[in-house]
Amino acid sequence: MIAEKKTSVLSRLKNIVAKTKRRLSWRGRVKDENVSALDAADIQRQAYKHNQNVRHTTYTPPYLELAAQLLVDEDQIFRAAASHLTLIAKSRRKYAPEIKAVFAEVIAGRKLSPEKIAYLSKKLEEI
Repeated sequence: MIAEKKTSVLSRLKNIVAKTKRRLSWRGRVKDENVSALDAADIQRQAYKHNQNVRHTTYTPPYLELAAQLLVDEDQIFRAAASHLTLIAKSRRKYAPEIKAVFAEVIAGRKLSPEKIAYLSKKLEEI
């Protein structure tokens, strides 16, 4: 009886090890054991060149991350975001109409305190 339990425990352990090896090889971890240092360097070089040649199809303007901070309830973050957006609109004229639209949308669409509305209106006039 004890011998049967030992063999069943050993067979279970062997199965666990075999399953683990199959999972690792399926993920590509075991099959790369035979890659030489030169081959690895060549693979890295090719991957780097491929990443440099990939064209990014989406573009997010840099001001959109700041525009999301206008919706924060904390006053300091709100004022900092509004100030930075105003500076961006002044220095980059191509973003000015879009930033004005964001300010107008925030003023119209969200219930803000009168202080925040006055601050945004002041910043909107600066642009």
